[in-house]
Amino acid sequence: MRTIRLILKLLPWLIVILLALWIYLTFKTAQQTETVINRSAVLQKIESLGKLELVRYNFKEITEVTELSKEYFRIFKLGPDSRIALISEGQAVGCIDLTKIKEDDITMKNDTLYVRLPPAEICYYKLDMENTRIYSLQTNPLKDEKAFIQKAYRYAERDIKESALSSGILEQTRNNAELILKPFLEQTSGKVVVLTDKVPETMLDLK
Repeated sequence: MRTIRLILKLLPWLIVILLALWIYLTFKTAQQTETVINRSAVLQKIESLGKLELVRYNFKEITEVTELSKEYFRIFKLGPDSRIALISEGQAVGCIDLTKIKEDDITMKNDTLYVRLPPAEICYYKLDMENTRIYSLQTNPLKDEKAFIQKAYRYAERDIKESALSSGILEQTRNNAELILKPFLEQTSGKVVVLTDKVPETMLDLK
């Protein structure tokens, strides 16, 4: 009889404990599901941006190319050396290819979203042919003048790329990601966003 009374006395507490446990497990499962959905949604938003152009550098260069004519017996040459000077204008664009980001690059810790970015790169570089002109030209009549001029244009285009790299276009691209991409991701996820180049191993990766 006492046993029955004891069970009846403890029964409400058992019900309360079981109910609390059920609510906790349900909330935890729902929270984990929500986190996965948010990560997936953020990834889709990021991928939809494709190659995000973040900086554009404009250049004006002088490119000089000399092609020596063959010398015979150190005495004479068959024609003069070929020389050209180009005054060129062009541009280089720095970007981050967001299609390279995978779900493993998105990490949650507490209320902070960590996104590991791929390296900054030069999307493209090109000459502005309308504003690029030949300043001076001397060619060997025995050589292909058109081929020599085309070579000079290729060198001028290469100079655009090298000037962009030496001017810090990759560093500026990464810095601009903080100014442009970070606010977008914070608005999308509703969380504080930290852009990283490498996610610390101690962080919890929720899946």
